[in-house]
Amino acid sequence: MKLRVQSAPSQIKTLGFIAAAMLLSVSQSVWALGTASGTDINNLAKLSFSVGGVAQNEVCSSSLAAGNSLPNGGTTGTTCTSGTNGALNTTFKVDNKVNLAVTEVSTTATSVVPGQQDAVTTFLVTNNGNTTQDYILTGGNVVGAPTVLGTADNFEAAACSTFVESNAVADGYQLATDTATFINDLAANGAKTVYVVCDIPIAQVNGDHAVIELTAQTADTTGAPGPVTANGGANTQAGVEVVWADPATTLNGTGTDPGQFATDGKGLARDAYHVDSAVLSVSKVVTPICDPINGSTAPKNIPGAAVQYAVTIVNTGTAAASLTSLADTLDAALLFNADLISGAGAGAACVAGTGSLSASGFGAVSGAGAVTTYAAPGLAAQAVTAGATAAGQALTINYALPLAGAGIPGWTGSLAAGSFITVYFNAFIQ
Repeated sequence: MKLRVQSAPSQIKTLGFIAAAMLLSVSQSVWALGTASGTDINNLAKLSFSVGGVAQNEVCSSSLAAGNSLPNGGTTGTTCTSGTNGALNTTFKVDNKVNLAVTEVSTTATSVVPGQQDAVTTFLVTNNGNTTQDYILTGGNVVGAPTVLGTADNFEAAACSTFVESNAVADGYQLATDTATFINDLAANGAKTVYVVCDIPIAQVNGDHAVIELTAQTADTTGAPGPVTANGGANTQAGVEVVWADPATTLNGTGTDPGQFATDGKGLARDAYHVDSAVLSVSKVVTPICDPINGSTAPKNIPGAAVQYAVTIVNTGTAAASLTSLADTLDAALLFNADLISGAGAGAACVAGTGSLSASGFGAVSGAGAVTTYAAPGLAAQAVTAGATAAGQALTINYALPLAGAGIPGWTGSLAAGSFITVYFNAFIQ
């Protein structure tokens, strides 16, 4: 009996019946969306086979053009290791998938008043790509008059600047600390709050609306931020190509997303300033309450008569107003009545000290609406107990505390939108 032995290579060349199984081993656990760019994806294939029913040593793959035929040291269960027994990884690098989103944060317009400095609109920039990126930021007024958050743009905000939140958790715009003007090294899946800060012209009126836009452009992280350029040429397995993957969008219901082009490495969103201010009117009326001839019945403006002045402030705007003070100088022909007489009765009652309604000489009433509920000669229940004074002909009403009285319960110095306050006092005609 003769025994014929063939070498492994000749066995492979002359095999008749071969059972082969290809097993893949990959160094990365998953090849999933979000794998960081620059990651090496390594792959080795392992061939298990038999010749004439006899299991042969397994063979691992090689990335070389000639391949690999060296045995891997066993007929089953061996592990392929690049650089051992002729095995060599087939490798490529994950490319840079550039994707970002810019969104408006508050879902409502920023309420502002005429002349306000450093009014803030807030946005969020999110890195939806697989690479740490910088972002160049451009914020300011939009072109045209788009409708955003319910109102069309009709004025331009002034002196707009763009700043990045300095803290890991956004705590609102801080002038001293939020000073960066571009986003530096935003990790994949990370997000950063950005503020567009503008001044509101003093000439604006209630209901005016300024639309603000923030654009974020993907930038390189090396040195000063510069725009990233997408690679339009052939792929290189050993290099990291840049692919713009940001999607197209359409105009949303609030106008905060105006609709965007796909694959340009940019994201944008819109917000708005809406002028919500107090609109104050000041009126002053005078009513004769008594005279020494007619008393309180159809009194006339004769010497010795008492007249009552009422100063009413009405806020017809959409925001509260913090009132400070009002100064009034009486004519030289008048004498302040320090005890706010009612003047009720015959002419003899039309003198100081008779029928006093207020020890301070002032009364006040406040309430909701655009029309005061005050009616001359006033009520004792509306007596002012503090905050209104007279010194000779000079009268001062201090609307900020301590103005107080039963007719203005809970008064804090703030006149709410759609409300009024009336302060009244008497004077005698000399």
